Amino acid sequence: MATRTTFGKFAPSDKNEVDLVDVAALMLVPITGAMIFGVWSMQINVFGGYDFTQPIWTIGGADISAALLITLFGDLWIIGTNLYNQDTDHETQELAAIGFALLAPVMYVFVPAFATFVESADVIRLAMVLYLAGASVYVSYTG
Repeated sequence: MATRTTFGKFAPSDKNEVDLVDVAALMLVPITGAMIFGVWSMQINVFGGYDFTQPIWTIGGADISAALLITLFGDLWIIGTNLYNQDTDHETQELAAIGFALLAPVMYVFVPAFATFVESADVIRLAMVLYLAGASVYVSYTG
């Protein structure tokens, strides 16, 4: 894959720069992804309190939380604004890595074997969060 460098307004195209439309999602995806994988937690203590990892629904024994929904929406937003209607030059390996980043939070919630693997070591949890954040930025940057 050939890459081009861009220098602000002298850029030959809009590729290889983070899109402003993705900035909010790029901030939310690592935060809520870290909540899903158990790296850190956050709750609101006013108005009765709310924990973002608290289940909203339970489907087949899997807990669907606000953190999962926000992460999925953020990932879909980034992918949708950068890959869906554009002629991308991503190779198969890159698309597989992007797909895994989108599916990792869902697999963590719905596939017990994957959740057990991620929870087997703290460094794996941290690596998953960094991978999710890195893949999101990569899609926004190259899309």
